[in-house]
Amino acid sequence: MRINLRETNTKHISSPNNVTAMNSLGSKVAATVIIGVGWLAFIVLYLAFFAGNFDFWQKLAILIASGAIACGIVALMWIKWALK
Repeated sequence: MRINLRETNTKHISSPNNVTAMNSLGSKVAATVIIGVGWLAFIVLYLAFFAGNFDFWQKLAILIASGAIACGIVALMWIKWALK
């Protein structure tokens, strides 16, 4: 069986709406990676330079709070995209 590419429906591939959706999806993925790397950099720098006088539980609280903020930002970004 031969598939004739001219007769296949490629309308969904060349549609401007799908190109925009792919760019939007790519930007969301890139933003998620950037936020994750930024959060890890914040934690490393914070623990290395600013958390000297805090005990373990205070450091853990900063870790959890900053992680919750980063996750919240990523979740809001993806929920907004999913509800389009």
